[in-house]
Amino acid sequence: MLGIVIHSEKVKEADVKIKVLSPEGLGNFTLRGAQKAVAKLKAAGGLFCLADFNVIEHKAGLPYKIIGANVIDTHHGITKDINRYYLACAICEVIARCEGTGFELTAAALEKLATAPLSNNSGDFLREVYTWYFTELLKELGYDVEDGQDINTAYLRHLDIRIPKWTM
Repeated sequence: MLGIVIHSEKVKEADVKIKVLSPEGLGNFTLRGAQKAVAKLKAAGGLFCLADFNVIEHKAGLPYKIIGANVIDTHHGITKDINRYYLACAICEVIARCEGTGFELTAAALEKLATAPLSNNSGDFLREVYTWYFTELLKELGYDVEDGQDINTAYLRHLDIRIPKWTM
């Protein structure tokens, strides 16, 4: 299962609880022992990580279990700039509330944030990514957004559509 880690939190002494966005939707998993120094799944539990996860059904009726991961990209470039990091976190926060929509769009946005060179004009770049991402996401969610239209206006015209509250 190809997926992006959009939420990661340490639980217990060595485990990591993750929320993964995949083309099939959202899934919650616990990576047992991922905080240990020699853990095979350590990199796969990082926020923004794009990986091909090996998932099996643990026991009938219980959640699926990740038994391995082929990490494709850790998107470490996002952490080079605090503003990129905040925008990537905002993207992950919003996408976690959208019932699994926007996998390819989110992967493309994180790639842009991770690979763009640092510059003095990073504010313009971030505004461009922000506008592009949220305009496309609103379109995917069924909002009537025209090119060049302010995305805040598009959202205000459709306040009757509620994004579900995120529960983990």
